[in-house]
Amino acid sequence: SFSLKPKIARSLAVLTQEESGLTHGVVTKPQTGPIAWMAANTSSEANGLALDRLPASTPMISTPTVAARMLPGALAWTSEVAPRLGIAGGVIGIILVNSTMPQVVKTSNGRMPKLSPAMWGRMCLWITPKAGGLKFAQYGVMREMKLTLDKVLPPGASTMLAFGVIGTFFQSVIYNTLIADMYKIHMGVEKPRMSWQQLAKGLQPGFVWCFGRECFSMGGGLWLGPIVKKRVQDDLEARGITIPDYPLRFSTGFASGACTAFATQWLHNTTLVAGRMAAVGETHGAPYYTMASLRGCHSEMGKRMFWANYPQRMCLIAGAVGLMNMVDIFHRPDLIAMRMFDR
Repeated sequence: SFSLKPKIARSLAVLTQEESGLTHGVVTKPQTGPIAWMAANTSSEANGLALDRLPASTPMISTPTVAARMLPGALAWTSEVAPRLGIAGGVIGIILVNSTMPQVVKTSNGRMPKLSPAMWGRMCLWITPKAGGLKFAQYGVMREMKLTLDKVLPPGASTMLAFGVIGTFFQSVIYNTLIADMYKIHMGVEKPRMSWQQLAKGLQPGFVWCFGRECFSMGGGLWLGPIVKKRVQDDLEARGITIPDYPLRFSTGFASGACTAFATQWLHNTTLVAGRMAAVGETHGAPYYTMASLRGCHSEMGKRMFWANYPQRMCLIAGAVGLMNMVDIFHRPDLIAMRMFDR
């Protein structure tokens, strides 16, 4: 027992030293780990440590909104595509109004006599902006459809199909709006607007012929115009003749439209016969009058069905094709409104 006393004494001395060190704040062993780091870096102001010693947080990466992604494309479409559609729609709207108003007077059965210059001007000021706006919308929608169909169809087929589908609908809307506004201005009473059901019903007579007319007249002219321009330009350059681009575009487009208008004149006349058959309430062949109108047109006009009423219609079709061939409404085919939502 006597030999254990020195060992016990040394152990007591070590314990006393450790206790003394803890009491006076002396750390005898280094501390590691996150708890030790937090303890060292969250001391009070008395220790003179700043809070900026905390590690910086990871910055958040902001994702652009849908509107921000669409903005560049929308601005480019507004500056490069919309003016071309506006020129085409506005000019063709003026031509359409001035060529259609006399026809409305002739088919009014005496309810609308010959218009005075003052009444003519008043109607034009009211109707032309509407017709131009609807034409702008028609060409805009048609452009979207044509450029989208280019992925799966040849350019010529996509152009004609887009004009056939969109033109058939918009032409009916434009004509019905124009007629209703003319009666409202002239007679002081508003002609009842057609409902969507009535409009769809009004598209039925001669629908096949109307669709073919729109496909191959305007659609065919726009497809043919650039081809004719290239052939003519190559031939002129081979002869050392240079013509400015815009006059060449318009002239070749006008010539192309004149040809397609003549080629589809029988479709136009047959469509008019179908409309007349529906107006008088004929039951044979209703409601589309496809074959009935073709037989009726041939029996009434004979060979004249291929060229009757051509001069008036040629001015509208050829002028429209020439203008759109010149302004190039298909400029920047990468700018498609529907694709902006995928950005």
